[in-house]
Amino acid sequence: MKTKPILKPAFLIATLTLSLSLSAQEHPMFDTLKVDNNTKLIGYYPSYDKAKTYQYLNFYLDNPAEIKTVMKELTTGTEVQNAMESSPFFISIIQNYTLVESWIVNPTLKSALYDGHTYKFDIEKIKKLSKKYPFDYKMERVTFSNKEEYEQYLAKQKSDTTFLFAYRPQFRYEGSFEIQFPNTGTFSSPKTISDFLTPLIEKIVPENEYRVGYILDQKNIHDQNQFTMTITGSKKLFDNLKVDNLKAENWKPTVEEGSFFYKTK
Repeated sequence: MKTKPILKPAFLIATLTLSLSLSAQEHPMFDTLKVDNNTKLIGYYPSYDKAKTYQYLNFYLDNPAEIKTVMKELTTGTEVQNAMESSPFFISIIQNYTLVESWIVNPTLKSALYDGHTYKFDIEKIKKLSKKYPFDYKMERVTFSNKEEYEQYLAKQKSDTTFLFAYRPQFRYEGSFEIQFPNTGTFSSPKTISDFLTPLIEKIVPENEYRVGYILDQKNIHDQNQFTMTITGSKKLFDNLKVDNLKAENWKPTVEEGSFFYKTK
């Protein structure tokens, strides 16, 4: 009668250690616990890549159960030297029309990058997804003069079933204006003028709510008898800044640009 071979404890430990080591080399790219009914998972070439190099790899999922299943398959291997292709590929999570997390994938280098670290990545995983969940998109740029105008436009886009997400403008400053200073002993350089303006401006707004600059435009290049300073900030600053007998003028509201992404296939 044959008896089964007895596995020695040392062999069992070695086998278990090897198994854990192999599994530890694979790391999930996304957390499935964050997936809800408003989650979308997309893979897409960047909009700045006019050649659409990796368009054929695009994919799109909006079913929570399928997203969780795919996320479990999207893993990276060991960390490698940092590198990024000039025209990479992105895998992103969208929630409530906001892009919340992205990985940069290097299809040719077979690696993926996140938070300053690069890891081995099996590009075949994306190829399978693109065949099963084909996708394409378009991006539209729209200019806005203020935050309220942007928010109103964004609200309208949310009623469009093809709308995915938007890159919102910063709207850090309301606009800009100019003050022309004579080239004198008191105002002998842009830095001298900037130092002079700082305490006056900061009586009206905090130091992080404005910017003073000197632009080498045609006026400043050709008229050496003056320095025209450009001040970027709020309309409040423009209305209240008083500089001796000099006049704040040429108020220009800031024009910002938003990028809106839509599913086309």
